Amino acid sequence: MTFPHEFEVDFRSILDLIKAAVILLKPDGEILYANQRALELLAEENLKGKNIAYFFDEKDRRIFWPNIQRILAEKGVYEGEGFLVPRGKEGFVAHLHFVRYDMGEFSPVVFTFQNVSQVKALERSLRKTRHLAFLGRMLTDISHHIRNPILVIGGLARRLKENPQRAATYAAALVYQCERLENLLQALSRLVLMPTPRFRLVELKEIIELVKERFQLEISGEEPELSLPREIPSLAFYTDPELLAEALVELIQNALEAHQAVGQKGPVLFRCTADQEKVDFWVKDYGEGIKVEALPFIFNPFFTTKPGHFGMGLALVSRITEELAGEVKVENTYQPTVFRLSLPFDRRRPERRRPLSQEVKPET
Repeated sequence: MTFPHEFEVDFRSILDLIKAAVILLKPDGEILYANQRALELLAEENLKGKNIAYFFDEKDRRIFWPNIQRILAEKGVYEGEGFLVPRGKEGFVAHLHFVRYDMGEFSPVVFTFQNVSQVKALERSLRKTRHLAFLGRMLTDISHHIRNPILVIGGLARRLKENPQRAATYAAALVYQCERLENLLQALSRLVLMPTPRFRLVELKEIIELVKERFQLEISGEEPELSLPREIPSLAFYTDPELLAEALVELIQNALEAHQAVGQKGPVLFRCTADQEKVDFWVKDYGEGIKVEALPFIFNPFFTTKPGHFGMGLALVSRITEELAGEVKVENTYQPTVFRLSLPFDRRRPERRRPLSQEVKPET
């Protein structure tokens, strides 16, 4: 379908006044008109006659764009985020908005989009700011936990100087306090200096093997302290395997310590399940449980009910899980105590991950 020349001129003038990128499409994606902002963002002098699918990456051309067409045919509107790739330039994250207008034989689609890469960068900056604020709140606790061992070390050193005959006793106490301080600094380093996650496609069995390597002693023998999954679902998902394994090790170690505290002989249970959207890791123990009044604080740094512990393990689990776009929860507080760590298979929307129902076919 074509428009009168005077309409085309007026239409282009109107589109060029809009600051957002605007493109008029046929249902199959062929571009009819594009305003100046769209030309700038897609690095083109003329878009007429090209197909919008050209500006998606290869996988999105095969899955995401056909899904958008199906959604438009069924609902008439689609809004979400995607990744557009201008010719010869780096791609960018874009907020996409499609509206289809039913006009009989001609059903145009108005496509508007904006580059939101800077917004995403700002979101990352805000997360970093929140992390810095979190570190600021930790300073008081850090100074308290570091000051105490240092004061003890200083006192022991003075006693050793005054009473060298008890050197062996004081030396043992000094070593203990130094080791305690070293362990605290290592725990702080793991929490504060956590590396940026490196996401890749990982088989679930790889995660289980990483956990298994850490607990060889606990899973062996006639009365193992830890029970691992007997059947592992055959699936893969995007995550950082080393960081995820570290979080799971901390959860399991926390459960093993709960058993040791009450002399529980049965094993800690570690299991994994999955549905269409996520994988769940479950850790169950039969220790003394978690008091209701403690629940709001168990993932806070330095909160602990265990003598001689710093309270950093569950804080590390929470931090890693957040970085991996998942969540960790206490599902049951006593007999058994159950922790569940959940991660999405893919952080992208479903329409970018797999073909939608074929019942509504894209128009061509």
